[in-house]
Amino acid sequence: MVDIKQQIQKLKDRLNALKIFPNNKEVKILRNRIKKQLTNLQRKQDKKQNKSKDKKDANQSRSGKLRRHHNYIRQIRNNFPNLKYNEIRAELAKRRQGKPSKIPDVIWQNPSG
Repeated sequence: MVDIKQQIQKLKDRLNALKIFPNNKEVKILRNRIKKQLTNLQRKQDKKQNKSKDKKDANQSRSGKLRRHHNYIRQIRNNFPNLKYNEIRAELAKRRQGKPSKIPDVIWQNPSG
């Protein structure tokens, strides 16, 4: 499959090649058809770039949220070294569900203090 950039360049070359012909009805129709294909390809290329940018932004956002979440759990583990990481995660899940937890609410609200 030919790259979109290569297709765009080929269409631009074809438009330049049409300049040597007289400006009659057939040449105008062909020029308009090529311009339409060119705009469609450029639109497709822009859409592809925006999609990759959106994906990158989503990954960065997710990464930041996970980093904060794991930092929070690590700070709680510093206060409770006898609990394993997975146990703290389980306690956090219980707390979110409103069930009683081994870890006091004071620690959940300010794990660094």
